[in-house]
Amino acid sequence: MDVATVKRLSTPNPRDVTCRIRLGDQPAEPVRRPPSSRTIARRQVEAEAAARAASAAQALAKQVQPGLQPPAGRLFATDTAALLLRGPLGGISSTERMVRTLTPLAAGGRHAAAVLVAAGGWQDEVALREALAALGPKLAVLGLRICRRKAGLRMAKVPAAGGHVQ
Repeated sequence: MDVATVKRLSTPNPRDVTCRIRLGDQPAEPVRRPPSSRTIARRQVEAEAAARAASAAQALAKQVQPGLQPPAGRLFATDTAALLLRGPLGGISSTERMVRTLTPLAAGGRHAAAVLVAAGGWQDEVALREALAALGPKLAVLGLRICRRKAGLRMAKVPAAGGHVQ
């Protein structure tokens, strides 16, 4: 800026000078702050949990016996003598109580939670819900999930990637 421009922009007080500075066409990028120590710790805990979950899923996948599939035309079957759960991807062992609990679902259709509570000898529906939630990863390696609706519970296939999960 030359002296004449400064004189034109100056205020009546000779000690005050006003200048106009043009900014570039592109706005400046926002300043990226480094993550806080809490964020770093949270990310580390999440990464460790993901690694544990992946190793647990891998261990379950190794237990699946691909030759033990349900009979033709059926999605799911239980073998109470051998304590096996059979799904589209194979069979896997389970506890006697869980096999008894899931036996009504092997017949097909929807069943009230009370039926499963009675079949497995659970205290109440809350205990059944917790047990079925814990069984979820084991069913997932078989390609199955438990579908919960008001009408009751039923065995369903795990949807393909990007599908809707209930």
